[in-house]
Amino acid sequence: MRTVRTTMQPDRDIEVDDAQYLDLQRMGLLVDDDGVEPDPPATAAPELPVNPVKKSTAGPAGSKES
Repeated sequence: MRTVRTTMQPDRDIEVDDAQYLDLQRMGLLVDDDGVEPDPPATAAPELPVNPVKKSTAGPAGSKES
């Protein structure tokens, strides 16, 4: 059993088992008392790399405007 505080009732300490703790952590409902940045939720998608798309100003090869 762990004693935690939730964002819903930060003034109350509650005891939870490991499964409940993991669920509360995944939902982002735990109050962080140690000042350490919490881990992102397990369901968060990884950040995609930024790849700028280069647009060509020239037309297709071999085409000429009349």
